[in-house]
Amino acid sequence: MLVEIKAIKKSVGGRVLVEIDNWQIEDGDRIGIVGANGSGKTTLLNLLSNKEVPDRGSIRSFSPIGYLEQLPDAVAGATVSGGEETKRKLQKAFELGSGILLADEPTSHLDKDNRLYLEKAIKQFNGAVLVVSHDRTFLNQVCTKIVELERGKTYFYEGNYDDYLNQKELKQHTEQAEYHQYEKEKKRLKQVARETETRASKIRKAPKRMGNSEARLHKMGDQKAKKKLGQLAKNAEKRLDQLDVKQAPTELANIKIKLAKGKTLHAPILLSATKLTKKIDERILLNQLDFSLVNHSKTALIGGNGVGKTTLLKLIIENSPEIQKVKNLSIGYFSQKLELLEEESTILENVMKESVHDETFVRMLLARLLFRKQDVYKEVHLLSGGEKNKVSLAKLLVSDDNLLLLDEPTNYLDIPSLKAVEEALMAYEGTLLFVSHDETFNQKIATHYWEIKQQKLTMWEAKKEIVKVSLPTEHVSENNLVLETQLAEIIGKLSNPSSKENQQELEKEYQKVLRKLKK
Repeated sequence: MLVEIKAIKKSVGGRVLVEIDNWQIEDGDRIGIVGANGSGKTTLLNLLSNKEVPDRGSIRSFSPIGYLEQLPDAVAGATVSGGEETKRKLQKAFELGSGILLADEPTSHLDKDNRLYLEKAIKQFNGAVLVVSHDRTFLNQVCTKIVELERGKTYFYEGNYDDYLNQKELKQHTEQAEYHQYEKEKKRLKQVARETETRASKIRKAPKRMGNSEARLHKMGDQKAKKKLGQLAKNAEKRLDQLDVKQAPTELANIKIKLAKGKTLHAPILLSATKLTKKIDERILLNQLDFSLVNHSKTALIGGNGVGKTTLLKLIIENSPEIQKVKNLSIGYFSQKLELLEEESTILENVMKESVHDETFVRMLLARLLFRKQDVYKEVHLLSGGEKNKVSLAKLLVSDDNLLLLDEPTNYLDIPSLKAVEEALMAYEGTLLFVSHDETFNQKIATHYWEIKQQKLTMWEAKKEIVKVSLPTEHVSENNLVLETQLAEIIGKLSNPSSKENQQELEKEYQKVLRKLKK
C-alpha cells in the first residue's frame, strides 16, 4: 500500500468538494480521476500531494510523490513546447524516485507523438499513477481504475474509461427501471385508497321498514365493514407515504440544428485549392497544398504541433486568392481567443444576438450543452473557460453561417461537456472543418480527415466501424431484438434483486449481454 486515506472531507466556500471514507492506493494502480469542471479533481490531487490539507480525516503516504501540474497556456505557447515541458517534468519525477505520480491534464497541448510518449512512460512507471484527464483515449490506454467525483461524493469503478461508461450506463438503466416501478406502485396505491374510500361511502343505512333488532344488526355489520374499508384505505395511504421516493431520470429532447432558410448549398465541393503555399519568416510552412472540402462533411484537420493547422484555417477565412469558394458560402470561425463573446451580456443574449432560430430552440440547445434553467442568465465574464467555449459554439451553431471552422473547440472542456458538444456538432446539418487533439472526439465527429505532415496535406474519408457478421440482415436484427429483450429483463430484475450476490450475478450478465449487443 502506497497511500491510505481515512474519513477525509474538504469543503470550499461551504460546498463539499471531496469526501472519502476509506481508500487505499496500491503499487501498480493506474487511476483516472473524472468529473465535471469544479467537482474537486485538482483539489483531490492537491490533498494527496500535501499542497492542501483536509478539513478532517487523514492521508498517509508511504512513498515520495511526483506531481505533474497542469501546464499554463503561457508555457504551452512559449518557445518550449508543451510536449518538451511535460517530458522535463516527468524526468524530474523519475529522478526523485517517486513511487506515486500525480498528473493534472497531462495531455493538454500535446500532439499525437507526445501523447504516445506520455502513455508509454506512464505504463512503464514503477509505482502508482493518478491522473486527471478529459482525454478519453488516453484514459482507456493507461487506466485500470476510474474514480468519479460528483456533487461531493466519490464513486469507484474497476477497469478503463469504457468499462466505467458501461457501469454508469447500467446504473442509469437500473435507476430508470426503479423510477418506473416506483411510479407504477404509487399509482396502484392511490387507486386502492381511492376505490376503498368510494366503497366505504356507498355502504347504505338500514331501510326504514326494518325492525329495531334487525336495524341494530345491520348497523353493526355496516360499521364493521366501513371501519375495515377505512383501515384498508389508511394502510394504502401509509404505504404510499413510506415509499422510497425515486427521482425521474433527466432526459433531454433530441435536436437537429438546421441551416437558415436559403443558406443550404447544393454544390458538392464548398472550397478548394491548388498548389497553395505559405511562408512564415522565409520558412515554408505549407508547400503546394491541394485540397477540396466536401459539402455537408465534418472534416478533422490533424497534425503535430506547429505544422500549420491554425494557419490554414486563417488562410480560408482571410480569402487567400489561391482558395476558390462557392457562391453564398458564409463562414463562421471559432478560435481559442473567444472573440465572439460580449463579456457583460448573458449567455442567452450572446447566443440569441445573431440566431436564426427562436428562443425556444436556443434554450433547448443550451440545455443540451448543460446550461439549464436559470444558467442562461449568467453573464459571460462569470463563466469558466470551458463554459465560454460552449457559448461560442452555440452562437455559431444557430447563426446563418453554412461552414464552421473550429480551432480546438474541445479545450478546457470536462468530459460531460465534451459529450454534450459532440452531440450538438453531430446534430449540425452544415459543414465543419475542425482542429482537435482529442482522438475520441475526432472519431465520433469526423466523416473526413485532412492531415498536415512535412508541409504537405493528405485527405481521406473516415472509415466508420462496420459490424462484421455472416448472418443476413434480418437475422442480425432479430438477434439484436433478442439481446435487447434480455437486457430489459435483467434491468427489471436489477431494480429489485433478491440478494447482494444475486445483484452481482445480474450485473455480470448485463455486461455480457451488452458486449454482445455492441459487437
